[in-house]
Amino acid sequence: MEFFSGGEMNPILLHANYFEQGQSVERACQLAREMGADGIEFRRQPPKHTGTDLQYLDVVSRALDKYPLAWVSFGGPGVDLMGDDGEMRAKEIERAENFFRKAASRFRLNVVNTFAGSLRHADSSLPYLEYWHHGSAIATCEQWSNAVEGFQHLGAVAGELGFRLAFETHGVYLHDTLKASLDLVRKVNSPHVGLLWDQANLLIFPEHPSFDEVIDTVGPDLFAVHVKNLLVPPQQFLAVSALSQGILNIRDQVARLLKAGYDGPFCLEAPRDGDREHFAREDFTYFRSVLTNA
Repeated sequence: MEFFSGGEMNPILLHANYFEQGQSVERACQLAREMGADGIEFRRQPPKHTGTDLQYLDVVSRALDKYPLAWVSFGGPGVDLMGDDGEMRAKEIERAENFFRKAASRFRLNVVNTFAGSLRHADSSLPYLEYWHHGSAIATCEQWSNAVEGFQHLGAVAGELGFRLAFETHGVYLHDTLKASLDLVRKVNSPHVGLLWDQANLLIFPEHPSFDEVIDTVGPDLFAVHVKNLLVPPQQFLAVSALSQGILNIRDQVARLLKAGYDGPFCLEAPRDGDREHFAREDFTYFRSVLTNA
């Protein structure tokens, strides 16, 4: 089984959601460097940011000058291509391209997490976490075509700038299930557009693929992996746990991924309440031990 080759070692990144309790970008970089993480997956537009892209990238640049990290990535928000207004879609693509060009002029981008726009059912009474009512289940042919066309353009931009875009398997998006995500990647048909796999997100669906099925299916389209864990199988709410304490056997998953040849990045995340700085240290220590001994 051949996977995308990201380098000699598997980088460990920390997701921005470890540092969204009032911490500055500088504090995030300081903590990541102290722990020994390879990098951070920042937001493309952080919460409550009111300045321009350049002002935000200036903040990131200054933080990284003080606390250098080898990997710099950017995630959501993605590129909203689900609307009917062609002019708005064109503006979304233009904004994303402009951001990536500015970011790539500052940092060496490798894999960038992306989305094609949220897609919720018109019936607002359907809960958000009932993912099977939303996303690819209700997507029209036009929405598929718009996403493919938009990311063919952005894939070419990524190729020019030397990085890769990866759709996260995430509910309420066109790329929600494993099948839909791979269908989108393969319709785009670009070596610079692939998959970011999050097994915990897939567990929210009543019918979800086994770990072995994912490994057997994704092949070289797998560019990155998000790592989080859940206390219990999700029903109407998410009970996110420490990486070492949930229902997913992270050690087993990592071992099988490495055996299959995966050498891309692992991005740890903690979308849960509480002391996230502590969670970051706890999760990183656990995962580094897992990766070292896999």
